[in-house]
Amino acid sequence: MGARSFQLPRRTTPAFLLSLSAVLALFLSGCGAPFAARPTHYQPAPAALQDKVDCLATPYWNEPLMTAPPAVADKMGSVPRGFVPVDVVVCPPGQRIVPQAGPEPARATILEEHHAGNYGPLLAALAQPSDREEGGACVSMAETIPDLWLVDARGKAVHVQWPRTGCGFPKPGTREALAALPVSSSKTIDTRPSGAVEQFTPPPARVLAGADCLTTARWYEGNGTADPSAKDMGSIPAGFEPAAAVECTAFGPNATDARGTWRTITQKRFTGDLAPLVKVLRSPSDRALGKLVCEANLEIIPDLWLVDAGGRAVHVQWPLTACGKAKEGPKEALARLTVVQTTVLKAVRLPAPQPKDLPAPPATATAP
Repeated sequence: MGARSFQLPRRTTPAFLLSLSAVLALFLSGCGAPFAARPTHYQPAPAALQDKVDCLATPYWNEPLMTAPPAVADKMGSVPRGFVPVDVVVCPPGQRIVPQAGPEPARATILEEHHAGNYGPLLAALAQPSDREEGGACVSMAETIPDLWLVDARGKAVHVQWPRTGCGFPKPGTREALAALPVSSSKTIDTRPSGAVEQFTPPPARVLAGADCLTTARWYEGNGTADPSAKDMGSIPAGFEPAAAVECTAFGPNATDARGTWRTITQKRFTGDLAPLVKVLRSPSDRALGKLVCEANLEIIPDLWLVDAGGRAVHVQWPLTACGKAKEGPKEALARLTVVQTTVLKAVRLPAPQPKDLPAPPATATAP
């Protein structure tokens, strides 16, 4: 088995470099010497005329397999006969931020580079036929091929396919011709993959007559959101000045009295400097813009109320990640406050145990 190596673009700006995971995804099958079979040549069909350059057709560079979707690939091709470019646009992959349910929206970037100058050498290089070979093997290395667009005087654009060897590498000439053309302008375009998240602030919570930890009993209903009081939850209303915080935690020890056994809610009242807690509670939550893979685990997030000097209260929604987990900050700020009262509330009475039916006595044999 021959040694594996990477062939990176000759231009070494970050825009032309793939991440390691991307390069691994681009490994070509086979090892050893390049193709030894005799190649045949072909010319791709002319590229379709499009209304404008679309570097956002290139986000497939940020996908694991790095293959153009059919809607993009079907419009790519060779330079149409008689097409005279007045602008050349290269769309190399830029920085990639892996989608995650964190405070920063996930994104990837595509560069749009415009090149000006003598386009003759580039057109000559693009006129080369591509190779198709059967048999033999390809070396295990990878090379990025940035998307290439040509624009004519009418503003019409064509998405050009680079001439390639039988192993899928670009033939000599195109990259060199592009490198000889100065960059006249460039810009960065942010794209959002399907796992991206965005930030949002929930509507303000309704101001109620007081804190009510019994609404936390919804955690015992199976889905954690059954109680209608959840509609009153939200962000801290403008102008609301809390003097205390109340934490309501379910799934504590059961309590038993003359009426039966109860599932409980532990109510803790906190005082102290609430400014740090209020600050982190005002931070935004995240939500997914598409499909987001989350860990399959459950986090119990205590209900939290803020109470003002007059006893009025708001049921505060914790800042959450797109996976529904509590963001860092509120729990830590709450732990720095002073607990002045702890009360165990009987929330949900468990059904009384039912007596078990005794098995029927065995049949007794009788003498004849």
